[in-house]
Amino acid sequence: MTVPSKGRQRKRCGIYCIYAKYGHVARYVDYFLSKLVKSLDQLVIVANGELDADSRKRLERFADRIIVRENKGLDIAAYCQALLSIGWSKLAAYDEVICLNDTILGPVFPFSEMFETMDGKNVDFWGITAYPHDVAFGEEIPTHLQSYWHAYRKSLITSKAFQRYWETMPVYEDYAEATRKHEMTFTKRFADLGFTWASYIDYDKYRSRSTYPMLYDPVSLIRDDRCPVFKKRSFFVEYQYYFNQTAGQPGMELLEYLRRHTDYDTDLIWDAVLPAYNIADIAKAVHLNYVLPTRTVNPREDGDAPVRSAFIYHVYFLDLLDQTLGYLANLPEDTDLYITTNESKIDDIRKAMDKRGFTHTVDFIPVQNRGRDVSALLVGAKDVVLGGKYDVVGFAHDKKSGQNQQNGHQGTETEGFAYKLLENTLGSKDYVRNILTLFANNPRLGMATPPPPIHALYFAHTVPHDWGINFDITKDLLENKLHIHVPLDERKPSVSAIGSCYWFRVEALKPLYEYGWRYEDFLPEGKMGVDGTISHAIERANGYIAQSQGYYPAWVMSDKYARIEVDSLYYIAQGFMDTTSGVRRGESVMESLGSLRSSLTFVGRLRRTTHLALGKVFRTVTYPLPKPVQSRLRKAAWMPIRTAYAVLKKVRSGLHR
Repeated sequence: MTVPSKGRQRKRCGIYCIYAKYGHVARYVDYFLSKLVKSLDQLVIVANGELDADSRKRLERFADRIIVRENKGLDIAAYCQALLSIGWSKLAAYDEVICLNDTILGPVFPFSEMFETMDGKNVDFWGITAYPHDVAFGEEIPTHLQSYWHAYRKSLITSKAFQRYWETMPVYEDYAEATRKHEMTFTKRFADLGFTWASYIDYDKYRSRSTYPMLYDPVSLIRDDRCPVFKKRSFFVEYQYYFNQTAGQPGMELLEYLRRHTDYDTDLIWDAVLPAYNIADIAKAVHLNYVLPTRTVNPREDGDAPVRSAFIYHVYFLDLLDQTLGYLANLPEDTDLYITTNESKIDDIRKAMDKRGFTHTVDFIPVQNRGRDVSALLVGAKDVVLGGKYDVVGFAHDKKSGQNQQNGHQGTETEGFAYKLLENTLGSKDYVRNILTLFANNPRLGMATPPPPIHALYFAHTVPHDWGINFDITKDLLENKLHIHVPLDERKPSVSAIGSCYWFRVEALKPLYEYGWRYEDFLPEGKMGVDGTISHAIERANGYIAQSQGYYPAWVMSDKYARIEVDSLYYIAQGFMDTTSGVRRGESVMESLGSLRSSLTFVGRLRRTTHLALGKVFRTVTYPLPKPVQSRLRKAAWMPIRTAYAVLKKVRSGLHR
């Protein structure tokens, strides 16, 4: 139970809302609450949805009461139920009631600092950050406290207006509706009634830089203003939001700042986001990409203890042996080497090794020619991976993809794919050392894989995502065979080892190897096809398997190959923008893409035409008028149009059900 801190004057009750997607509460909540309860006299926890036994037991250490309710109405309904169940008379005994939720992590600094500062402000309610007045897409957004933390003083709690507000609160099922009708309006509603408010962070200070510095400039809030909390969303927000307002750096810089300049355990962040959010969003938000040197060795952060490592290489094409042995020569001497191949090819490989002067010790594993490299790894080399001898294992294979030539493509296209895979897996001696160091320096790194190919015919198979026809079989593999449940999205890339050349932490992929694969689970050579088999599902599943075990997959490139990748990506973007120049509008890529999408649909063209026409009218007619009048006119003009769009959206949604 919570115990009041000595010398504290204000009596506080906290109402903390949790949403645990799979019923399990991550460790960051324990740390957060252990610090928060020092400033509370009572804590009520409301869990929307399920709460498993372990989580309940842990939360009972901090809470005076735990309410588990149906996941309806978002956090607002949770606050409402708690407030009404406690009752206004009991709540009136507190100087302050705080409604907060688990969308924030921390504290980076003691909560007592913030409480001491806010205790000195004579207001009726307060929050940590506020969103300043803004107008977006014709909608006026009043200045408001952001609702992840609302602290209500007794003067507000005991008012009839406040009590009536919660007693008549509707159940909002939609996040956007809840934001518009509660978060965006609450502050103004009660300010208009004469109640006073304040925010801990001075929102005016950041107004010229961002209306939402909590998301777009979190490091400044922590470093310069000692903001005690940060948003969990920083580490999984859809990248369009970062890229439209920044260079894409906020999530990555926040993670690095916390790790290097604060005492906050960033391992808690991985516990918070990995189980519940799509790995593609996480990967982009914090840039899980590494570019490693090929001609120098990066320093280790944990001393010089070797990473227990092995490399498994599958040989199929004997005419590529010279290339294969050239790459394998880059393995460190203390990395054990295993070669999987058909037994009939072992003697030829040995002779090629002797001829080249290849001195690295190698163990051969005879495999069946069924399922190609995937079965060779999961069946033939299973005991190497699960034997307990290694922490990190690498895997690669030779590659020709003759089916592409049969379909009229050039052999150099496939050679380019093989080049990308092998250069970014075994690019040089120093590069391989740096990959092992990468695993040593990043304990949550589960996989390091080359980015997918984007040149020639491969572009259509990897952009905008790499699923092809493989989403359903991958989902079946994960959920029904491996019993792994992480967020999947067919519209987002898999962040897995496309091409099946990668390094991995054994613990991260253990469920895949423990499944008990047999050669009979895979198709024989000649029947594999280009897509849609269990091998292609496994290829796309490994990043999600790592995620399910508490590790993240990452893309890794050599500095040599990164020079190529940068130009390729820029060339693609330039090509698309040049091609669509006739319909492109706006300065940012997001505005340009929005304009392009609009031009491709009737509703989009109508919406854009309406928007441009109204904008022209407003600039001409309302420009001389005061800004408040402009805002009201803009809002009035857009209201029927927005309503029409909403109706049309519902009609279209119904037609597609």
